[in-house]
Amino acid sequence: MVLRKRRTPVVFGLFVLYCCFVIDPALAEGTSSSSSSSDRARHSEQPEALGDPPEDGSSFIDQYEAGVQAYLGNEWEECVYFLERALEGYRTYYESVANCRLECEYEARDIRHRGDFLHGSNVDNLQHYELILRRTLCLSKCARKYAIYRYLPFSEDFDGHYMDIFQDMKAYPYLYSCYTKTNQITLAASAAFTYLVRHPEDTVMKKSFEETIEKPGIDRDEIRDLEEKKFVDLLIGGIVDEQEKNWDRALEQLEASVMQFIFDENQCRAFCDGEFDHGFLPDFVTAIGNHFTNSLYCKRNCTSNMGMVRGKYYENLFPRHFRYLQNAYYQVKKYEQSYRAGMSYLLFVPDDIDMPESLKMIEAEAKGSVTANFFKPRREAVEYNDRMVYEEKLVQFIKEEFDQLDRGDPEDDTFEQRSNDEYDDAGEAYTLSTSPPSGGSSSTDMDSEKEPLLQESPVDAVNELYRKETDGYSDRDEL
Repeated sequence: MVLRKRRTPVVFGLFVLYCCFVIDPALAEGTSSSSSSSDRARHSEQPEALGDPPEDGSSFIDQYEAGVQAYLGNEWEECVYFLERALEGYRTYYESVANCRLECEYEARDIRHRGDFLHGSNVDNLQHYELILRRTLCLSKCARKYAIYRYLPFSEDFDGHYMDIFQDMKAYPYLYSCYTKTNQITLAASAAFTYLVRHPEDTVMKKSFEETIEKPGIDRDEIRDLEEKKFVDLLIGGIVDEQEKNWDRALEQLEASVMQFIFDENQCRAFCDGEFDHGFLPDFVTAIGNHFTNSLYCKRNCTSNMGMVRGKYYENLFPRHFRYLQNAYYQVKKYEQSYRAGMSYLLFVPDDIDMPESLKMIEAEAKGSVTANFFKPRREAVEYNDRMVYEEKLVQFIKEEFDQLDRGDPEDDTFEQRSNDEYDDAGEAYTLSTSPPSGGSSSTDMDSEKEPLLQESPVDAVNELYRKETDGYSDRDEL
């Protein structure tokens, strides 16, 4: 019997509890001694305390709609007020959901490490499902403890329409106009810049931005991406210090940026593990496979999106940290740390021609002090690279195998006799999609044909956006 594909409403229950919760800031403190470096990076910065919900009980979706209506009614101050509240509410929601998922994943890892399972042997892989149940319990407790402090917006957003608005920064064109009308020119330029970082092809907004930064009274030093990731200031600060030969300060900032980068990306990845409307009624295994694929594409988008910094796209931004660290550690004669940073960089860029020469210089200067530890890439680099490589292989597997399955085997007579009941109105079979499925809390869908994972931006306009000047660094420098 073949089930016809149809749309179904999102089912609440434990699954919604998995998606909706708020984290206690104290949870971000501390990890077990057995944690890996990338695990600890999740807690590199304790989240700010979450504010109280609006007294009127409105959600950030309500506030966004109120802001848009104020814009349409030429009520500019009200527009600013509601849109600022909406954006802040969404940020709080995003961080709350992501951080709670990270903490519950971490708790499950700790259980696995200690071996505190209900049964000693892993019969039929039941320990895997026990950890899923324990994570579900953790998420459910988190929801019960904090949901009363936050209005959950899913009843207003079954199809993900509003989530897409916030993830695509579509509130900022409205906010740009309302800032302009209230004579907040610098904030207007920042709102336009924030939108252009994600939408460099928008020529209308780019023209508006260029006109705004030429207006009298604007403070160019204060123009910034209002949604900039926290690692960016640390990374650029480390680069500036290295250019100025402040080696110790450069090392401090670059090391902090490595940890913050991992934390920022892991927040994005955790937010991908949200709801997903399959559009039909799959069996247990198929449901897991489809949902995992949707989440996987979203997480790969996180890796790609981390490369956009102040209006310019950088390929392999995470490995660049280790290139700078290699030089800084070398300058302060910490040869082992320098060598390991160089080895970490080569994990991601094995064909680099300059790094091997730098490592040879270290070997010559370190002489007899070279040990086996010199040749070990840093743990967080190994883990990050392994995850990236494995995910690329999974995506390639999905693309090749399920494309072939969709095409069918020409030698299989049953393929030609397949009933139309096995397809939906668009002619799609009930198999894993080789392009990112729609729905859920995914970020902008990633082109499944895009190889390699990270590409330099083909849009020249994105590199022409104004950015705040920093001594020793400009927007045309390579990070």
